[in-house]
Amino acid sequence: MIKLYLIRHGETEWNLKHKYQGSTDVPLNDIGKKQALAIANRMEKYEIDAIYSSDLSRAYETANCIGNIKKLKVKVLPQLREINFGEWEGYTSSELKKIYGEEYKKFLLEPHKYTFPGEGSLKAVQMRLKEAIKIITSEHSSGNFIIVSHGAALKILIMTLLNIDLSLYRKFWLGNVSLSIIEKKDNDDWILSLLNDTSHLY
Repeated sequence: MIKLYLIRHGETEWNLKHKYQGSTDVPLNDIGKKQALAIANRMEKYEIDAIYSSDLSRAYETANCIGNIKKLKVKVLPQLREINFGEWEGYTSSELKKIYGEEYKKFLLEPHKYTFPGEGSLKAVQMRLKEAIKIITSEHSSGNFIIVSHGAALKILIMTLLNIDLSLYRKFWLGNVSLSIIEKKDNDDWILSLLNDTSHLY
């Protein structure tokens, strides 16, 4: 059996300002560093075989905080990066509505149908995340693994493993340092047992 502990990175200044971060390397802010310590303390009680992280600093800092407590070296996978939004990065949704008008509004309503700068489509992101899981499962046939990544990337990863259509992308949210757990059973089915839990912050 494989159990994945999926963790979103801690808060950044761009999170606070509601800016698209994507592939831009924005570090954790002071709150984000405290949040990383909170999820690290929570994960101390779990038996973990390896930690994988996006190569962007906000994810890696969060993962490394966990790694220090678990005495595990973080393995970096660029395939776990956030969606690359190209020229949209650094702007808020309100700003993008003014710049791109109806084109951007259509994407907001049905992101699975419309292309966007950078990576181009949710399908392209999905293929990249499939590659990340393929790498992890090729290195380990069983065990418990932490994946530290990003809100949109983790949503797509969860949907992919559960065979949920990308048309439902907007139907749930993952908060900073939220924990979700998904397990692969002996019959190869992935089962979601926890979603967006941030109880360690309170």
